Amino acid sequence: RVLGMCHHFGVQALVCINKYDINEDNTHQIEGYCLSQGVEVAARIPFDNIVTEAMVHGLPVVEYSRNGVSRQIESLWEIVSKLLNK
Repeated sequence: RVLGMCHHFGVQALVCINKYDINEDNTHQIEGYCLSQGVEVAARIPFDNIVTEAMVHGLPVVEYSRNGVSRQIESLWEIVSKLLNK
């Protein structure tokens, strides 16, 4: 539905697959659908317990830890930010 709304209003869509490594078959289905619709998969974020730890401490994961997940989220933000500033 969100993709349909983006197309309707002429807004470019990006997809981030969260916890992509939990169900690789589902991830491949999402990637295939995105490919068929011409939508970029901007990030694939793996499951990481550090996200839950950050939530328990009331902090964004990018402030709580400097691990791989936080760096991937920051990279995703750079992609989104560039798109928004076009």
